[in-house]
Amino acid sequence: MDAVMTIIQRLEDERYAAMLAKDVEALDRLLHDDLVYMHSSGVADSKASYIDGVRDRVWDYSRIDRSDHTFKIRRELALVFNRLSISIAVRGVAKELDNRALAVWVPDGESWRVIAVQSGAVPPSAK
Repeated sequence: MDAVMTIIQRLEDERYAAMLAKDVEALDRLLHDDLVYMHSSGVADSKASYIDGVRDRVWDYSRIDRSDHTFKIRRELALVFNRLSISIAVRGVAKELDNRALAVWVPDGESWRVIAVQSGAVPPSAK
């Protein structure tokens, strides 16, 4: 389990670095073909539409701070819970987000890939 957690931690670091760098090749490698990416707005994307949005700067991340990391490893599944503080321009409109997010990693061939992301805004009463 510790070896898998180390791998997932490294892959999570790579994924967030790729989001910031608009590195669509890295995202293509890290995201599962069956990805469902549920944004805190409720909008859902596939792998292709999410990568297109990062490349085309629909989501232009300028800062992503992660805290409150929790990892749950269960055989063929890794759940990663984070609190995220994000500076982003969404379709050119600057936003500051305070979210909690869940990333679901599954083994796929020789590596692990993200198959699902769910993000939601932290309500003011929980801050």
